[in-house]
Amino acid sequence: MLLLSMMSCADQPSGHLLTTNAIPYAPDALKATPTPRPTPTPAPVPTMVPAIPSALTYSLFYHGNEQRKEIALSFDDGPSITYTPQILRILRQFHLHATFFNIGQNVLQYPQITKEVYAEGNVIGNHSWNHPDLTTLSPVQVLWQMTYTNQIIQQTIGTKPLLMRPPYGAINRPAHIQIENAGLLPILWNVDTEDWKRAGVASIVANVMNETKNGSIILMHDGGGDRTQTIAALPIIITNLEQQGYQIVPMQELLNHAEDVSTPTIQSVKE
Repeated sequence: MLLLSMMSCADQPSGHLLTTNAIPYAPDALKATPTPRPTPTPAPVPTMVPAIPSALTYSLFYHGNEQRKEIALSFDDGPSITYTPQILRILRQFHLHATFFNIGQNVLQYPQITKEVYAEGNVIGNHSWNHPDLTTLSPVQVLWQMTYTNQIIQQTIGTKPLLMRPPYGAINRPAHIQIENAGLLPILWNVDTEDWKRAGVASIVANVMNETKNGSIILMHDGGGDRTQTIAALPIIITNLEQQGYQIVPMQELLNHAEDVSTPTIQSVKE
């Protein structure tokens, strides 16, 4: 089996939500740490999932149109009460939008920050409930991670997410099938800033400038640990990219323009 796994930093667990005292369902292996009340209405418990087709290929979106000098910014592992507002201020300063792939537990804990991200024109994506390696879970567990996080996000911002990023970039065909069953499109990346290593601002900036090309999707983090270096590096990255003639566009625009190109932007994976 071929597993596409691009490592990012593991997250720290940390709407209006409907008030209930019910404990949300989770498979035994995925019981979350206690979260503040009120708890949300539990998602429907999947009792079975559609069969996985016998075909051995599936597709992953990891960059946009290489004929266009445009790129997209993305942030994983939030929202964070400390770092997400700082990133929002920088994006606002440059009049830019990004995609934030949020962890369901964090959305539940910080709904107001999630609402602010969305209200400012950014996209909220699904990054699972508690950041597991999806390739180690059963299909039912993967589907629960997707559907419950979808529900929390929808109750918080009023709309269901359409995009999903697998934690660690780890995905295989069974996980891919359940992501699609939840109505989500998996989005990976082709530029890893490696900000999760905290190797320094200069290192983060250099990683972006050395790897970015037309259509790039850039991976950064607004949660999961100390993101001080990410905050410091972001204005430099934006300024340098714009000076090199790159246009920083929303993820949906990158996706739409990808359909215009004859060169494949979807990677076919065989298992």
